[in-house]
Amino acid sequence: MKFKLLFFLGVFFSCFAVNAQTCGTHFSAKQMKSHFELMSSGSYQAHDTCLNKKLSIVFHIVLDSNNAPGVTPTDLSDCIDKLNLYFKRICITFMNCSTNYIPNYNYNKWQDVEHEPPVFANYYVDSTINIYLVEGIVTPAGAAGYAYGPGGPDAIVIQKSSISDMTPVHEMGHFFGLPHTFEGTGGSIELVNGSNCLTTGDGFCDTEADPYPTGDDANEPCSFKYGPVDANSNYYTPPVDNIMTYFKNCRCRFTQQQYNHMAYTYYTSRNYLH
Repeated sequence: MKFKLLFFLGVFFSCFAVNAQTCGTHFSAKQMKSHFELMSSGSYQAHDTCLNKKLSIVFHIVLDSNNAPGVTPTDLSDCIDKLNLYFKRICITFMNCSTNYIPNYNYNKWQDVEHEPPVFANYYVDSTINIYLVEGIVTPAGAAGYAYGPGGPDAIVIQKSSISDMTPVHEMGHFFGLPHTFEGTGGSIELVNGSNCLTTGDGFCDTEADPYPTGDDANEPCSFKYGPVDANSNYYTPPVDNIMTYFKNCRCRFTQQQYNHMAYTYYTSRNYLH
């Protein structure tokens, strides 16, 4: 999907622990190119936008072989509360519209390509946010969850053990168009001074350059091993507390431009949600 910034919407924040796990987003190279083009076309205004929207979430829980859900109503309520906390700056609130139970326990070992077609065909509510809770995600490999960005299904998949950490907030960020803070670092790594911040990294200039996985310390919370430098020999100080990074146990904030972009994404791409 390609769109231009014609005007803007402005848009913005305590911290929760998050386990050290990754997610598998369904963002294509074309979507990332469009994102960079959008960011380069103009500046977001440095203030909040209030969308004043309440959006419905339908939880689809895969039962295990004993017909047990593996999550409680309190888990779902706490998940909604956390989402509401982090999205209140743009006046988006979420509500649990309904909870469905999927009786085929084979889906608990979730494989995106194999399981999405039958599950989405039978357990999917149009114009709402569908969150599927499974015991483990086989593919994308190593993911605690994944989400489809704008233009894809209104779907997020999360493993049950991650419903209580920051994974739902991270995936909802992807759902509303946010890339990882280190996105695009393969052949063109964002410079510490921010001079190429609009065309690499995540395309946001108020998120510090993130060299992940370089500097990551899997054994230490909120950690970054001091030392990695960019092409100008400047030391990285990555946003270890940003919700869209992969650094461990510290994710607790979105930036102004990230909030702006999520508001813009809702306004232009997902305003049919109710």
